[in-house]
This record gives sequence, structure tokens and C-alpha cells, in this order.
Amino acid sequence: MHSIEEIRKRISQKHQGDDKQLDVVFSERSRLLVEAPAGYGKTNTMVSKIAFMLATHQVPYPKRVLALTFSVNAAYKIKKDVNQQVPNLIVDDTSFDITNKITVSNYHGFCRSVLKKYGYLLQNNLVDIDRLYSIDDSNSQNLMETVKGVLLKEANDLSKFSDAVKKIDKNYLNKNFNQYNEIIIKKILPQNVITFNAILTLTIQLFKSYPGIITFYNNYYPVIVVDEFQDTNILSYALLSLLINEKSKIFLLGDSLQRIYGFIGAVPKLMDISEKKFGLNKIELDKNHRFATNRQMLLLDYNIRRNAENPFHPKITENSKIILEVSPKQEDEAANVVTHASGLAALNNNTKIAVLFKQRSPNTDLIVNEFEKTGIPYFYGLFTDEDKQYIQFHKKCFFEFMRLLSDNDRVTKSLCNSHIMNVKLFYEQNLTPIEKALVNLLGIFWDKLFTEYSFLSNEDKISLIKDTFEYNSLKQYIEFTNTQITLSTVHAAKGLEWDFVILPDMEQYSFPNWPGLCGGCNNKSKCELRLIPSMEKSFLEELSVFYVAVTRAKRQVFFSASTSRLDHHKIESPAHLSCFLRLPGIEY
Repeated sequence: MHSIEEIRKRISQKHQGDDKQLDVVFSERSRLLVEAPAGYGKTNTMVSKIAFMLATHQVPYPKRVLALTFSVNAAYKIKKDVNQQVPNLIVDDTSFDITNKITVSNYHGFCRSVLKKYGYLLQNNLVDIDRLYSIDDSNSQNLMETVKGVLLKEANDLSKFSDAVKKIDKNYLNKNFNQYNEIIIKKILPQNVITFNAILTLTIQLFKSYPGIITFYNNYYPVIVVDEFQDTNILSYALLSLLINEKSKIFLLGDSLQRIYGFIGAVPKLMDISEKKFGLNKIELDKNHRFATNRQMLLLDYNIRRNAENPFHPKITENSKIILEVSPKQEDEAANVVTHASGLAALNNNTKIAVLFKQRSPNTDLIVNEFEKTGIPYFYGLFTDEDKQYIQFHKKCFFEFMRLLSDNDRVTKSLCNSHIMNVKLFYEQNLTPIEKALVNLLGIFWDKLFTEYSFLSNEDKISLIKDTFEYNSLKQYIEFTNTQITLSTVHAAKGLEWDFVILPDMEQYSFPNWPGLCGGCNNKSKCELRLIPSMEKSFLEELSVFYVAVTRAKRQVFFSASTSRLDHHKIESPAHLSCFLRLPGIEY
């Protein structure tokens, strides 16, 4: 291993004099909260922090670092980065094995590993949790159809608990926690089924009922790193609170402005809450490396964040000049968006462009139809986590993989080819746009497994495959399609990047939309945003989606709108420009 001074030098060179990043990496403080906006070097900082802790023996053998994150794909990206970069930083040997020094997982994956070891104390089937079929518990009718013997009241109780998780109803969850687990243990697990929420709730119950087990994990993982912390839901936070004790070293990284999963239960203001609860020292990364050579994009990023910090009186020193094209009609805008995207694609064969939408609408359909009419290649990524076809495709992939795995317990290219072929045969001809896109993503996923993730053990590969299918995560491979132009929703694009981003439909009732913000605005007729305290929460949630959309661009974002719009009945009416294009600090 290199000397500590040599490792410090290597890390300092890697971070190019970014003082805040280096402050995080070399800090002797044992509890840090790192505010890390998009493009500010969060992942590099996290990897270097882990490397430095290992090099300075802050994690003595056989103890480990526990790195957790919200999504399946993010967890394996971290695992890949840690596996590739840490050995180079501390020993200059890519064959150096760090797998016995760090555990990287999403919350559900970590809980699965716990239940696999100790779940028998609650119910015998948990020992074989990898063979259990995981289901969503939000729909009581689906529960009754999937699991035999579940009564209507029991299904409703599970569904209400799921709703309470999404609504972050702490009182309801505390009151009904034991009842929820009792139904799972007595009625769900005996059918070789488990709900996604139960993977967390049963682990929490295990830790609370058997103090010796949680004491073991407290000692085994003296260092806990959490990425994308702003996306943590109430159950994951309860789990994390048990894993942390008074001796734990904690490093939480996230961006409060990229919290766009509030609708599925991400806890609001969690970073502020945790700063006080765990006694964290806050460090804000302050250099945007993504837009370092683009002053206007730097200003746009900065000014959106100032509006989030103080929605009523943002501190703006200089306006950002954005590029906006306004068309008279939606049909004209559709034609202009297609022309613009194809023109950017013609600049270079390797250029990647995303057209990102707040949601599907008749206006979206016009743009899709224009792409079809012109014959310009594009990838159709306009699906959501709730789309039935999206969910069913993942279920088919999961069942087919488990069937193949039962005959061969190793993940091979032969198994991969069989899986792709069998899924394609199942869908045969007349694929819908969503299914066609997902077949494409399935091939990309398998290719990545044998290239970027080839370093994974067979067990880890199985976990990645199952997690991807069970948690409907194929959307995370959209940015790797071989088409230059991608059409996607903003939520599906979270965590992904393209060279250029076009944001169409920047109009009243579209971005922001009626349920998000416009419906509660008192100035609908003029579309002038005048915030009042009761609107602040909705404003910040919509602004977060806007910020995520803008920061998917690595080089430039372009805005598009029209002076008319189509409502859900496809009736044309006049439209005002989005109030977000007239936020303090934004000029077009």
C-alpha cells in the first residue's frame, strides 16, 4: 500500500484543487452531511472518502464500510466505481480485492441479506428469501388475486399501510406496524410471497426484537455512507436510524433540490432533520464541474438553487439568459423540436440528445407523431413506473430468469441469450412502443452485465438481475441506447445524462402542471406566480423536477413552448409561458 502522503497526493490531484471536495475526503470529523448538487462531483468525492478511510485504517479488519443508496442501479454504479477506483488510489493494483472491506447495496438488498441470515427467527421461509416472489402491496385486489387465502380486510390493511408509507403518515405506521407484519408472517410468507415494504418492516422488527443482532451490525459496520440521501423514505430512514449508534461514523450525501420522489414517500426536509438528529457537520460542495465552461448554464443552475433556498426573496446577482423558442401552435412546436433535435444529432454521430417531458399529453403525442412522420430515429422512453405494460414486462423477465436459474445456478452468456430470446418469443409480433423499448433495454442490461459489471461475483450478478427486474429498473439503462435522440419523462431520466436536453411544452398547465402547482395558484388567468406560504411546498416539489430536467444536460439545455396548447380533450386554447421561465434570475 502507498504511504498516506502519497495517497493524499493522488487524491488531491484527482480532485483538481476543489477545496470543498477535499474537505470532505480528508475531514477528521466523523459525521458529515454533504450537500452535493448535480455535476458537483459527489460520486468522485464519495469514492475518494471511502479510499482514504480504508487507507488510514479507520475500518479495521474484519469490519466493513456499509454504503447504501435508494435505487438498484445507483448501488451497482457505486460498487463499480469503488471496485475500479479505490485500488488505484491506495495500492496502484487493479487486482486488489476490496470486496471484504465494503458492502454496497440499496436498502432492500441490504435487508434481504439480513433476512437471509436471521429471518428464520420470524418465519422459516425468509431463509430462502431469494426464492420468494416480491409483490407490491398498494392494490388490495391484486393482493387477493396473487396470494391465496388473504381476506379482503387483510388486503385492505396492507394496502392502507402502503398508502401511509407514501403519505409519510408516521402515526398510522407506528400504530399498525405490528399488525402489518403479523399479516405478512401468517398469510403472505407461507405462500412463498413477500411484499416490498415487508422486506424493510421485517428487518426493522428483527432488529428491535433481537438486540444482539442489531448490536452485531452496529459493530460490523462502524462506517455508514448513504448516497442520494434525499430520496430515502420513512421505512428506510427507520432502518438507518437503527443501524446508527453513538459510535457510528456517518457520511450522508445528497441534494435536497433533487428530491422528486415525494409522491412515493421520500421524506421532505430529511437532510435538515438528520443534520440535527445525528449531529452532522454540513459541507456544501460549491464547484459545478459539469458546466464549468458554460457561464449561462452555471448561472441557470445557481439561480434555480437560489429560488429553492428562498422562494419569496431569492438572492439573485445576475440573470441567466436561456435559449427559448416559442411557436404559435403545438403542431409548429412539434416540428421545431424534431428539427432542432435532428440538427443537434447531425453535429456529431456521438452526440446524445434527450427531449424530456413533465408527463405524457396530447402535446407529447404531436411530437412523437412528428418524429414518426419524418422518419428520424429516436428511442421511446415515455413510460412511468405505474404503467401496466412497464410493470408486466419486468414481471415476465423476472419469472423467465428464475425459471432458467432453476436449471443452471450460474449466470452465463448462454443463459442471457436464452432469456432474451424467450422474452422476445413471449411478446412475438405487434409490440407496443413501450414493449419495443423495453426489449431494447433488456438487451442493453444483459450486455452491461458482461462488460461493465463483469467484476461481480456470480452471487452479485444474480442479485443485480433479480433486483433490476423486481424493482422495475430497466429505465436506468435509457442513456445507453444506440439512438442519438431519446424521448423520456423527467422522472425516468433521473440520474441519467445527455449532451443536450430539450424541454418542450414549457407552458401553463404543462410544466408546472395543474395538480403540481397551477391548480393552487391564484393568478391562473395571467400565469404570474405570486407565492404565498400555502403554495411553498408545491412550488419546491415542482421546482425540483424542473431542476432535475435542466441538469440532465452535460452541455446545454434548450426550452420550447407555444402560445396555444391542447388540453386532455385535445381542445386547443391559448396558453401562457411557464412561470418557471420567468423565475427571478431567468431571462429569455
